[in-house]
Amino acid sequence: MEAHPAFATDDYQWSEGLISASRLVAAAVHQLCEAANALVQGHSSEEKLISAAKQVASSTAHLLVACKVKSDLDSRAMQRLQSAGHAVKTATEHLVMAARSAIHEDERTLIISQRMVSGIAQVMDAQEQVLRKERELIEARGKLAALNKARYERGMSPNTDH
Repeated sequence: MEAHPAFATDDYQWSEGLISASRLVAAAVHQLCEAANALVQGHSSEEKLISAAKQVASSTAHLLVACKVKSDLDSRAMQRLQSAGHAVKTATEHLVMAARSAIHEDERTLIISQRMVSGIAQVMDAQEQVLRKERELIEARGKLAALNKARYERGMSPNTDH
């Protein structure tokens, strides 16, 4: 009789652990939604979104571990659960990469903006490069036209080698 109550206690503890892990996932997803909303409204940072996404991935992994304890690992339900867990992990990784990319893009934009305010020389250099490339293009077109004209005068097709 003693083994049966211990089994019930183990089962109860496992159930409580599963419920707790599920609540952590729900709380993490809620925080992720809040962070995303705040970021879109301009009240938060990409770093907070990254942190929330990582928490979703972590709490989902904990939930999967809790499920594995008493599950048939080869069952269809467990395979689907594993697949869903992998999808959550992949989605959060993509979200983190996108947020990091946005951070780097924001930094790059800020640097360019600061230089534009204080560095007219940068604009002048770019204009100089454009003018140089345009001149090179005109010269290259002139050279091509001269070559085609010379070939034509010799009776050769401009686009073939006879």
